[in-house]
Amino acid sequence: MSLVDPNHSGLVTFQAFIDFMSRETTDTDMADQVIASFKVLAGDKNFITAEYCIARMVTYQGPDAVPGVLDYKSSSTALYGESNL
Repeated sequence: MSLVDPNHSGLVTFQAFIDFMSRETTDTDMADQVIASFKVLAGDKNFITAEYCIARMVTYQGPDAVPGVLDYKSSSTALYGESNL
């Protein structure tokens, strides 16, 4: 209750309820979307190999790059289109 009634008034405002539900469903939906995406990439298997990712992801070239790192943003954009991140 403290998440939706931070003042401990015993009441939950409509806005507090909407804010709570938005946080709860957004986190779940995003996790489910990522899992579903990996499931497609894995060919419906419950795992994906590092070799699969390495073979398909490009090396990150940013100013903070270290040897062996992969560029998840460009790979995600290639799979799903432009990102707002």
